[in-house]
Amino acid sequence: MSAPTKIDLLDRLPQEITDLLASHGQPPYRGMQIFQWIHDKKTADFESMTNLPKDLRNILVENATISSLEPVAILDSKDGSRKLIFEVEQGRQFSAILMPSLDRVTLCISSQIGCRMGCQFCLTGTMGRVRNLTAAEILGQVHAAIRLSPQRVSNVVFMGMGEPLDNLEAVIRAVKIITHREGLKIAPRRTTVSTVGLVPKLLEFIESGTKASIAISLCATTDEARNRVVPIGKKYGIEALISALEANRLPHGHVYTIEYQLISGVGDSLEDARRLSKMLARFPSKVNLIPFNPWLGSPYKRPTEDAIEAFKKILEARNHTVTIRHSRGQDIGAACGQLGEVVSP
Repeated sequence: MSAPTKIDLLDRLPQEITDLLASHGQPPYRGMQIFQWIHDKKTADFESMTNLPKDLRNILVENATISSLEPVAILDSKDGSRKLIFEVEQGRQFSAILMPSLDRVTLCISSQIGCRMGCQFCLTGTMGRVRNLTAAEILGQVHAAIRLSPQRVSNVVFMGMGEPLDNLEAVIRAVKIITHREGLKIAPRRTTVSTVGLVPKLLEFIESGTKASIAISLCATTDEARNRVVPIGKKYGIEALISALEANRLPHGHVYTIEYQLISGVGDSLEDARRLSKMLARFPSKVNLIPFNPWLGSPYKRPTEDAIEAFKKILEARNHTVTIRHSRGQDIGAACGQLGEVVSP
């Protein structure tokens, strides 16, 4: 007869831990204490939770566990970023990227192994979706990065492998723990979830009340051009997406970030810049221009530096807040759109 499965507490919120302990006669405040030990004090050993009585620690040892992820490989870039490669069953891999800079340490995490959106400019999209990551696996990336980073991780972005809103329940749960004041304590404004534009799930995410920042990935300003590169655009067109952003303003002074992928010959013309400006005029936003990062086998190319600057100047002339994202980790396959998988034999 197999032993009962232990409950993983890594992805449980304080009230959920409290509810689990209620049947053992434990007072409500114990749930918060355990949550703090796991996420604030980064403790995975129940015996080390010294403000818990011995009988409760015994109950936890018998009935619960705190899962942990350790990278199977770490690749270091010449620009200081680090690619953490994690491996789960059947040798399937996913990555998180640590990117330290002068004023922050940003962690880019994955929400799926592979992705079924099929965006042709993205290496992950060539894999299809292998499976969703669990909330514990998402949080495990954050804990692993915190252990490895000599500086405090200040920003978390869901811009690694996968479409976060295609794994909505797990992502919402992970975001709530990442941003919890007694947990990992990453500010909601500094926690960003990126989507290619799954409109109904975008509205669900907004309504979930996480207060996280939201980034929208675009690569063109006409459905004709976008549909050639982003298959999901045939289901949720540009006008449907922009109308949703216009009708659902973000609270607390947040604005949408438009992550505009600049791909030579797709959506990088000056006319595209003018059309994009008209779209942005309909809702509060800021723009990150992301020049395409090449990967082996891709049919697309990066625009010239002159074309990138010309696109930026048109938006700036119309008073939009615009930055060019100079992607980190290109030499280790860690830049935007370059995350793939090596399946172990």
